[in-house]
Amino acid sequence: MKALMNGIRSILFNLTFYPFTLIYCGLILAPISLFVSEAKTRKGVDIFCRSCLWIARVFGGIKYEYRGVEKLPKEGALILAAAHQSNMDPIMTFPLRNDVTALAKRQLFSVPFIGMLLKKMRIVRIDRESRTAHKGMDEVAKHVVDLGRPLIVYPQATRVPPGQTRRLKSGAFHLQEATGLPVYTVSTNTGLFWTKGFWHRAGTAVFEIDGPFAPGRTKEEFMALLQDKVVDRSHELMAEAGYEHFIPKKAG
Repeated sequence: MKALMNGIRSILFNLTFYPFTLIYCGLILAPISLFVSEAKTRKGVDIFCRSCLWIARVFGGIKYEYRGVEKLPKEGALILAAAHQSNMDPIMTFPLRNDVTALAKRQLFSVPFIGMLLKKMRIVRIDRESRTAHKGMDEVAKHVVDLGRPLIVYPQATRVPPGQTRRLKSGAFHLQEATGLPVYTVSTNTGLFWTKGFWHRAGTAVFEIDGPFAPGRTKEEFMALLQDKVVDRSHELMAEAGYEHFIPKKAG
């Protein structure tokens, strides 16, 4: 019965979410952003994200819960080192601080409308394919400090669905070294519910913030912190939701 209900909810969610995204982003947000300020463009993105969360709850049965939001400053630059399990993650991030910026592949800036939105919102362009991409972190650091905004980075580098693992990248460590900014971590279990595929599960997606973590740690200490707060804590949230079988087994 549970599987049947999830199937029905998934169909309703997909029939609502994708047309809404196409119409709102393609026919409303992107064209309007040509003529309005960055602040108004960001307000439009904020409306989109909140609408998506409403669609997920009403049609998909996917509720959401923020934890530790009170720890996050309402203004000023900082680094958000976050777990990334699903497309729900950036949608839940934006309403926290709609002045947030992020890193995006340079190829995206050439895509019609998308590239325009990225430029309008001052998203940071990086060259992931370059072997010297890490050397651009000083420029990224200066950009974040000058803007005085939060920067979200995904230490796992890409979306990692529940049940999978990926080696953590050290970009957040180098950014903190270059800026001296506090790091806040985000753990989540969103991938259990808003999945990578067509079929989703009803439940409560948790977005948990911890910090601030001041600079001063060695690289090894910093990476251990990310493993604990970003990866292991996300596994604990999956277990709390009753999905222990999705937690990858540790080698040895």
